[in-house]
Amino acid sequence: MSEFRHRHPKAARFHANCAAKRQVLTENAETQSKTALILGGGAPNSALMAGAVAAFQDRGIDFDVISTSGAGGLVGLLWKAPKDATPAEALRNWVDVYVSDSIYSVFPVDYKVFFKPGAMADAWRAWLNAFPGVRAIADEHGDTPLVRLWSDLCELTWASLSPSSLNSMDVGLCARVPWADQLVDFSKVKDINSYFYLNAYNVSSEVMDNFTKDEITLDHFKAAFAFPFIYGPYKFNGDYFYEGASHDCLNFENLLERHPGIETVVVFDVLGLDSLIRVPRDLYDSWVLSMIIPLVKVAEDNLELFALKANGGWRRSEGAKTDLLVMPFDVPEEQLPYVLDWSLSNGQKLFDVGYDSALKFLEADGSVLQPRETVTPMRRRGTKG
Repeated sequence: MSEFRHRHPKAARFHANCAAKRQVLTENAETQSKTALILGGGAPNSALMAGAVAAFQDRGIDFDVISTSGAGGLVGLLWKAPKDATPAEALRNWVDVYVSDSIYSVFPVDYKVFFKPGAMADAWRAWLNAFPGVRAIADEHGDTPLVRLWSDLCELTWASLSPSSLNSMDVGLCARVPWADQLVDFSKVKDINSYFYLNAYNVSSEVMDNFTKDEITLDHFKAAFAFPFIYGPYKFNGDYFYEGASHDCLNFENLLERHPGIETVVVFDVLGLDSLIRVPRDLYDSWVLSMIIPLVKVAEDNLELFALKANGGWRRSEGAKTDLLVMPFDVPEEQLPYVLDWSLSNGQKLFDVGYDSALKFLEADGSVLQPRETVTPMRRRGTKG
């Protein structure tokens, strides 16, 4: 069977495309970059990454190269190209997309991230957003549980009243990230002070595409978030794309070919955790796990393959090309059954865990990461839902 796969015409095309791309990248390699950050996929527990990046931001830590996949791309862009907010504010405000616990306990869906699809639903959202009061309510997260609950109830009402054209011929359940251009200023992406990559799997050419900061637009972002069944493949520039994290949870793709001078790679991996494989609490939780559990093994394999095949190990002192540092996220055991929930309490806890884990990492292993500027640390304001 293995021999058949390697001889199959599609496999031959894939390997030929990859070899051609590696050749081009090697010929145009950049050698000055020394540090790289890998922001992996993982949407429900993305607050872990947001918290960790916020800690780096507060300590003035930056990277020469930032390579992202899936939700890691969003976290990276909130950091580097936020819209109408500072990087620190944008990262901390990501927790506000999580839903008040009193609502989530009876309706466990994040209706503030996943919207109904279709032209009628798009028109409904555009009509609502034309009213200043609607946007003000949606942005009002308050300092008390009651204010937060009121805001989230209003958004639940608007989401419930939205029309939908969903039918059996559609390829995805949800509208394609209609919130993206409200959070990310895509006009700023080209001015990011690091090399920045966002991956997506090109179904048409059968190769992983790595979009650079000079080309990333809202369309590229939609292509990079086209998760199967949730959004379905996205057609862009004549090609169909799936989310890169569905094939490569950690965007190591051609990293060392593009930047052979890299000495330190820091990895934020919130999917490659065996603790995510557990007994589901209910049918909805089982559906969520059906999407996440296969990615756990993918993320583990991505990391090990890069370490052993591309990098030649884990530490330069032992002969590896780079020091490969995987940041541990110290999620309390009692929180593990809930890390994939979109509840506000989970989002807040994960953000704080990510923040504190990053500070411990910097204290233990971050001596090679020198601050580029002095930043006054600012923890996220606390709200309880």
